[in-house]
Amino acid sequence: MIKDLLIVIDNSSAADSFLQAAVAFTERSGARGEVAMLSPGPLAAADLAPFGALYVPDEVLQREEEARLTAVRASIAEAKCPIEVYGLRDDIAWVPHDLRLSRPMADLILVGGPDSWEVPWLHRRVLETLLLSTGTPLLIMPAGRPLGPIHRAVLGWKPSREANRAVHDLVALAEPGAAIDVMLVDEDAKAGTRPDVVEVERHLNRHGFKPSVHVSPPGDWSSTADMLEHYAVQVGADVLVAGGYAHSRMREAVLGGVTRGLLGQVRLPVLLSH
Repeated sequence: MIKDLLIVIDNSSAADSFLQAAVAFTERSGARGEVAMLSPGPLAAADLAPFGALYVPDEVLQREEEARLTAVRASIAEAKCPIEVYGLRDDIAWVPHDLRLSRPMADLILVGGPDSWEVPWLHRRVLETLLLSTGTPLLIMPAGRPLGPIHRAVLGWKPSREANRAVHDLVALAEPGAAIDVMLVDEDAKAGTRPDVVEVERHLNRHGFKPSVHVSPPGDWSSTADMLEHYAVQVGADVLVAGGYAHSRMREAVLGGVTRGLLGQVRLPVLLSH
């Protein structure tokens, strides 16, 4: 049951449409929401991030942050659910770290797509940080595709702890009796009969859902992420669900290729679990 939502935006007016969609989702869920607004220091150009920082007196940055927080609070003043708004302000390279140190607790974290963020680098780094450090499912909502009731979902499956977690998170969000396409990208046409796939079907059936297994070879697709997203769009899925994978840590966590692909381009709501 979803009762506690964290909504993350940056200090940009482009986030307004996503914020309204996120608030509407919070209202439909009967939940409480927190909006974390990140205010990175100014840059000479967005494409230079995390380098190219400009010096601006701290009192100026504080006034700008307070003005934007006031605007955000005003834009959601009519919300029919309790929502708190707070800000985190720092150098752009440190803001994601500040967010992690705040140790946010929520049932679900909502972040807009790339178009709702001013700096692409910050958007990617915030998504990576939240996915790998919070233990909370992450829902990415692209512009123009707010998440309504989930009547059909596509689950990108491979046997792993992360994929198991994604199944549990989907069960908590989907409508009773929802259709769930369990999608395997595999050269082996018989991959759908593997024991792990049979177990997923059994589990979803016991929760009252309608699972169906689909196996597709990689073919001419440039990436598994592209194939999953294309399939989900083609069948009219309400959400694409997958495990969020990361390789071993050296200096920092390195996301798997499918996860990077799903974070970088979204045409429908994407739910990632780690």
